[in-house]
Amino acid sequence: MHRHFACLLAIYGACAHAQIEASAPAQKVVISGARTDVEASQDFVAGKIIIGQKKIADSGLQNTGELLRREPAISVDKSGRVGLLGLPGYTQVLVDGQAPAGDTMNIDLVRVERIEIAKTTTAATGPFGIAGTINIVLRKAQRKTSSRLHGNVRTEGGKKGMDLTWTATDVTDGSFSHTFTLSRWRRLSSAHSDYVQTSERPGRGVVREYDGKAHVPGLFESLNANSVLAWTLDASHTLTFSPEIARYRSDNDSDEQRRWVTGLSASATQTSKTPTKNLYLPLLWNWRIDTDSSLALKLVASGSRSDSRLRRDELWSPGGPRQRVHEQDRSTRNYSLDLDYALDTEDGHRISAGAKFARNDSDSSYIDLVDGRPDPSLAVLGPETASHLTSARLFIQDEWRINRRWAVNLGASGERRRYRLVEGPASSRPRFKLWSPSAHVSHRIGGNRKRQLRASLARSYRTPFFDEMLLRPTINPYAPCPALGLCGANGIDLADSSGNPALRPERSLGLNLSYAHGFGRDSEVSLEFYARDISDKNGLDVALVEVPWASVPRYVARQANLGQARVRGLDLEARLAGKDFSPTLSNLELSGSIGLADSTLSELPGPDNHIPGQSPWRAKLGGSYSLQSLPLKLGFDASYLPEDWVRSSINQRVYESSRRTLNLNASWNASKTTVLRLNLDNLLQRRTSRIDEYLERDSLVRLSTWNTHHARFVVRFETSL
Repeated sequence: MHRHFACLLAIYGACAHAQIEASAPAQKVVISGARTDVEASQDFVAGKIIIGQKKIADSGLQNTGELLRREPAISVDKSGRVGLLGLPGYTQVLVDGQAPAGDTMNIDLVRVERIEIAKTTTAATGPFGIAGTINIVLRKAQRKTSSRLHGNVRTEGGKKGMDLTWTATDVTDGSFSHTFTLSRWRRLSSAHSDYVQTSERPGRGVVREYDGKAHVPGLFESLNANSVLAWTLDASHTLTFSPEIARYRSDNDSDEQRRWVTGLSASATQTSKTPTKNLYLPLLWNWRIDTDSSLALKLVASGSRSDSRLRRDELWSPGGPRQRVHEQDRSTRNYSLDLDYALDTEDGHRISAGAKFARNDSDSSYIDLVDGRPDPSLAVLGPETASHLTSARLFIQDEWRINRRWAVNLGASGERRRYRLVEGPASSRPRFKLWSPSAHVSHRIGGNRKRQLRASLARSYRTPFFDEMLLRPTINPYAPCPALGLCGANGIDLADSSGNPALRPERSLGLNLSYAHGFGRDSEVSLEFYARDISDKNGLDVALVEVPWASVPRYVARQANLGQARVRGLDLEARLAGKDFSPTLSNLELSGSIGLADSTLSELPGPDNHIPGQSPWRAKLGGSYSLQSLPLKLGFDASYLPEDWVRSSINQRVYESSRRTLNLNASWNASKTTVLRLNLDNLLQRRTSRIDEYLERDSLVRLSTWNTHHARFVVRFETSL
């Protein structure tokens, strides 16, 4: 793959040497209301998809997660995670170019200015994002005084919920604006599953071991208040302070029964409550030094506090009752300093450079009880954990519009990370140095910005999270430990889960080749080939190991470095506005995508040794039509993922059935100030299946699970006050 870097650098040199046409002036990429999203995206050398304010407002959706799941470029795996290139776990999600402090998929769309999507790595976005980056840009200063109220009521599987958001903006003589947003949402959910486990041994055939069922109702609540205070100090200086405070609550109850063929039975009622409080305090200073250069300084302090309580009451027959209590108090503190400088030169260069320094701290305390007594198996790691991370990043990038046909983007970013993990008597200090060069070239065929060839090559990484590195386990409740003493043995299908302090970052060398063809102002079709060669691939490994919480070796599932991964894929995407083709189609819009993907893990046997979450192919289709006789707009979106098997480790593989989604929506402009919307979601999928296979010595254990899903009905309104 290093030859690819040499090829792109050679192209860069050839383009610079063979400037037949006059150099273009310095290019300043500005997102304005006069340009469509497709037109705005055509200026970026590395390729970027823009979801602008108009599309966000017309979507009628509530939060960023709902909007992204409908975007053709976004892939959604069978667990609902969003990502790029069919690789959700390898997609970087940023908010205003920064690592987010909370849930990025539940940001209310009234706060979002635009969303930028890039399927490659640039120096400006940092060394992360193997599959690319999704950057959610929040609204800053507003130009006029306004007040709006948004809300909805919903029902899913007989469970009701509601969202309500109020936004008020006050503008004072053009030099100061204040926007306040208050949102409240409450959602109920219900999940039901049935399962059967069998085992198969040579000469004995398939034997049924047990069956069971589980019902899991859930409650999710949020109260969020945020403000944007923007000062225009003079023609060169602006100051923005955007405090945010939020309270989340997640309650998950479950009721489960399990029956073994031996006559043993168990029932369990579990109650879990997790209230969380978040505080986010960003301060941004922008300095327009002159017409060609600018400097931005951002200071961020944030923190969160969660107190989770889990109680599990079990009744074993024979064996009697048993009660487990797990409590965790967790606090996090994050501080960062960002400095970004940009310069436009007369010969077409846009040079940007910056530095970021951050510190992240997380502390947790635990109480684990079995029948009212301290759990001795977990006491060996102590009642507290502490995780600390300090990082420093530098980057420099040059985006050069050589002439009307050629442009390049060359850059490099580097980051140093130092961890300190403390778990009672155990501690570790992992350290990583990450170096990420990147090269991007774009060619406008015949100088036409609507017909572009692009090539990108970049080094990128995925680093472990704190929870993936902490050793403290979650004990499988069906392989319980005694009330006195350490844990005993468990089966491979009853593995505990734990982190891995020795986990190393994944390193990737990525190549993207694409062609985009535009039609009119708002239509474009693109074809893109991508390749990723990943070293130290992380994956879930189930192994029999010696652990401090057990007196004998015990099966544990944890992240591990599983060798090399090879990814190849092809994506075809289309965004078509009828007005770009015929006046009679001006009210019609269509969008869709088809993706093909192939991946191979070198350390795992085939044929199912591909990356979990990546389907061999996927398809999306969406559209809308505005009626001429009524102020009514109708829309739909559908997607499909095929069934497949995935081998996640040497002794485990997983089957998931196909996933089909169909969503319908309608929008009615009841008046100049009020819009009513109806969304009917998940109209097709009612029941999905999953099979987990475990190879244990000479036995093949198979757990088959069937999950029930529900349609969702949402009625929304938006009105100006």
